[in-house]
Amino acid sequence: MKKFIPVLVLFVMLCLMVGIGLFLFNSFSRYTVHDNFESIPLQFNPEDASSTYTNNQATITVTNGFVKALIKDPSDNSTSIVIRALSPLPSLQVQATLQESISLIVENINPDLYAKALAGNKVDLQQVSNNSVRILLHVEKGQPVNIQPVQPTSTLHDSYVILGDNRDGYDTFDQIIQQVNGIKPVFVIDNGDLVFSGKPNQYRLFDKMISNLSSTICTTLGNHDVRRNGRETYTMLYGPAYYSFDYATSHFVFLDSSPGWAEKTAISEAQYSWLEKDLAKAKGKQIFVITHIPSTDPRPGTNPNLIPSYVRSLDGNSNWVERKLDSYSVSKSMNHGFQDREEASRFEELMSKYSVDTVYLSHIHSYQEYYSKGVRYLITGGAGAELLTEDSYFHYLIAKIGDSKEITMVELPSPANTYIMRYVATLQLFALALYEENPLAIVLIILGLCTLAVLLVIMLYLKKKQSFDTLGKWFHDTAVYARNRFQELFTQDKDKP
Repeated sequence: MKKFIPVLVLFVMLCLMVGIGLFLFNSFSRYTVHDNFESIPLQFNPEDASSTYTNNQATITVTNGFVKALIKDPSDNSTSIVIRALSPLPSLQVQATLQESISLIVENINPDLYAKALAGNKVDLQQVSNNSVRILLHVEKGQPVNIQPVQPTSTLHDSYVILGDNRDGYDTFDQIIQQVNGIKPVFVIDNGDLVFSGKPNQYRLFDKMISNLSSTICTTLGNHDVRRNGRETYTMLYGPAYYSFDYATSHFVFLDSSPGWAEKTAISEAQYSWLEKDLAKAKGKQIFVITHIPSTDPRPGTNPNLIPSYVRSLDGNSNWVERKLDSYSVSKSMNHGFQDREEASRFEELMSKYSVDTVYLSHIHSYQEYYSKGVRYLITGGAGAELLTEDSYFHYLIAKIGDSKEITMVELPSPANTYIMRYVATLQLFALALYEENPLAIVLIILGLCTLAVLLVIMLYLKKKQSFDTLGKWFHDTAVYARNRFQELFTQDKDKP
């Protein structure tokens, strides 16, 4: 048996070293899409929701979207320009410096909806996937090509979905995606906390999951999304932190309040300046504002949020702060609204001033509805992350475009409504998420630990072999004696008259 020990030691070391190495690499390496994907630094003007990109072939201007990347096809050395939509119906303008053939890939759209809206445009449109199309253009010098989808005149049967805080609840989020594809909404609003801690492997998994959606997904940043280098990854994949778009007679505004959990200020001054101008331009439309952190936490009996003071006192000691932020038992009862009450009042007065219909929020892992200064605030944080309180449940919302009063809640299977079962479910969720995000690494680590346990048992046996042999002989002799004694007694009973 001793000859197997060196082999087992080597096996344990390899499993643990490779597993831990993979885990760290997946967690901290920079996000890469694939070898033929070249990210383009974000150029986006929120004033007119436009993005412009110029290369030696052409100048491309996108409205309600942004130029995301270049993808090279190694088979013929051709290059396609990737455009990500920020709304269901982005418009494009292409101007060539010379006569050019240009390939565009527009992602994050419903191909059928987009093709229908472009029916009046003579465009060579090819569906690439369930949420992307390729547009092949032949552009003459000095003759710009405009691709302008037509806004719908009737939205009687159009709907959109609102959800938030899917984070690492991959099973629940997958169920939602499947159900949403059956509903066929015009677009989906994901109200932040797309991932748990901003790691590349978490964004990779989220991006893979939403690639199964057949509708446009409109996202905003949550406090979990910007941890570590998460903001950089988010910007590369999903674009600007704040933007807006029109659909029919409705206007949707997306804001970045992600700093509001760990910092005193939730929404930057630059955003407030842009927001007021954007709301003023949308006068007469039905306005909806989307941001992650609510200005007010409507739950009674919450404790003050101490995270901002932790951050200030530690001067950026992020490791300790991360542990505090990850502490479920500590954070669940903290006030989840804006930390500056003056900012909260400012935000709510702005919503009231411009007659905003509804503000969609998440951050709190439950469903809440409240009114402030005549404006409705809906908190929907049940798309998969651990449930915060006994009276919360997994869910998402369906709203009718043009009819804000008609909102349907869809509830999904949730853990039993007790604190103990909620904590058990939270541990299960975290364990499953750890595996989903690092499958090979976790398998290797578990295999290494199990082999280590076997190795320790073998070594303990060899070290105490004489004692184990003596104990084993004692058990054997005792068993033999008991058997013989039983047989004697049984024989005596049979011999009695």
